[in-house]
Amino acid sequence: MELSCPVGGQQVEGNLNMCLAIYIASDKLLPLIEWKEEHPGFNTRSLSKYDRGVKKQFTLPFIIYAGSYQGCSCGFLKEFLIEIKDLEMAQADYNLLAEYLREHQKMGSNVEIYSCWEGDQEAQPEFIEQLTLEEVCDPQFQFKEKAYYKIMRS
Repeated sequence: MELSCPVGGQQVEGNLNMCLAIYIASDKLLPLIEWKEEHPGFNTRSLSKYDRGVKKQFTLPFIIYAGSYQGCSCGFLKEFLIEIKDLEMAQADYNLLAEYLREHQKMGSNVEIYSCWEGDQEAQPEFIEQLTLEEVCDPQFQFKEKAYYKIMRS
């Protein structure tokens, strides 16, 4: 099986290119945002059968996958983006993610994020950090691989 990542992803096990995966967990249901090819941007979806192993990373029960303007989460990888337009779209997705989480926190929800390469959903986190929504919006911020983030209230 060959998975192709729009921005190159990570080369693993020979020729397999992998996408970044961003997951959001909460103690309350998270709203889904449909991917729209004609207006690409931040989107969320329910976990697929393939994603379910990521549940072990979280202390909170409701988990969704977060995508970028590229559909998958790879648009959150700023280091691979060369074109100004792509960097602007990536930053817009970070800003939309922060606003999405802010609205959810206003309802009293707690939020966690886990980021990893596809296939590493069950891997032990290499980074455990607390993060504010202001930090998520910082143009220098980028999600790390195999990283667990507790999102702090601003």
